[in-house]
Amino acid sequence: MPLLTDPLHSGCLNLKNRLVFPSVSTSTADENGKVTEDTLNFFRERTKGFGLAILEHSYVSSLGKAGPHMLSISSDSDIEGLAKLVRLVHDNDCQMHIQLDHGGGWTIPDLQNCLNPEKNPQGKQITDHLTDEELDYIVQAFASAAVRAREAGFDGVQIKACHVYLLSQFYSPLTNHRTRGKYTGNSFEGRIRLTLDVLRSVRDAVGRDYPVSVRFPVQDYDPAGSSLEEGVRAARLIQEWGASFLDLSGGPKYRYFHPFIQSPGWFGDDAAVIRQAVRIPVMVTGGITEYSHAEQLLNDHKADLTGVCRAVLKNPQWAHGLYNK
Repeated sequence: MPLLTDPLHSGCLNLKNRLVFPSVSTSTADENGKVTEDTLNFFRERTKGFGLAILEHSYVSSLGKAGPHMLSISSDSDIEGLAKLVRLVHDNDCQMHIQLDHGGGWTIPDLQNCLNPEKNPQGKQITDHLTDEELDYIVQAFASAAVRAREAGFDGVQIKACHVYLLSQFYSPLTNHRTRGKYTGNSFEGRIRLTLDVLRSVRDAVGRDYPVSVRFPVQDYDPAGSSLEEGVRAARLIQEWGASFLDLSGGPKYRYFHPFIQSPGWFGDDAAVIRQAVRIPVMVTGGITEYSHAEQLLNDHKADLTGVCRAVLKNPQWAHGLYNK
């Protein structure tokens, strides 16, 4: 039976255990997106015991900033502060990846209500405010950010393609009603293409020996949204295009919650389906508060990695006793 303390070796991904501190917005960056002492203090105790910590979503372009204290990896001037944070986490014998993101429609106040499908029943265009040429620039911005991440000493990068931000806005039929260009919303191929283009660009920029994961929605849990079957197709394509592992979450409607399941690891049942379809590791988060919850997901073959967040926000020393449980 797999244990949380078992190492994980898959391709270029090598972790000392199966426990991950997943990305969570700390709102500790300064107004320019730079790492602060508050950022360092947030991770000082919380990353002890984990095999991997994934730094919060960080904007790859100044035009993709989705909040006033969102972390930046859009400029070479960000590298020094990020490197300091990586060194602190490494001192805790924990690897660190950084999540790369672009806010898309969330960066435009007039479009923010449109990101909630219940408030936007007519499907007001969220994805149409960007041209294909502007999207090409954004794809390259992800790649440039990944290069900065490697220079800062991060052990890998994660592409954010879930929740209410750019890549998820293009993937979900609830938010992509685009009718022109190469990222149209009227086909699965058009909706998934931006995520795949970003993945390919990042992989080309950092090479094959550097972990690149994708945080991806399993489905929209809405008849008009993306389905689990499409999630399986997407997972296989993401694997084919070079992802090191999949971190499963939700789309624009329910974000990081499951609408029908509240038991620990609430994306676990869907993850089990996707895990059977791919050969790369699958990570599950959501409502895990005990070591036993996380280990059960491994034993039930629903996950290869488990992410614990809210319990660690409440108790920064939550993972300190992993090897003494």
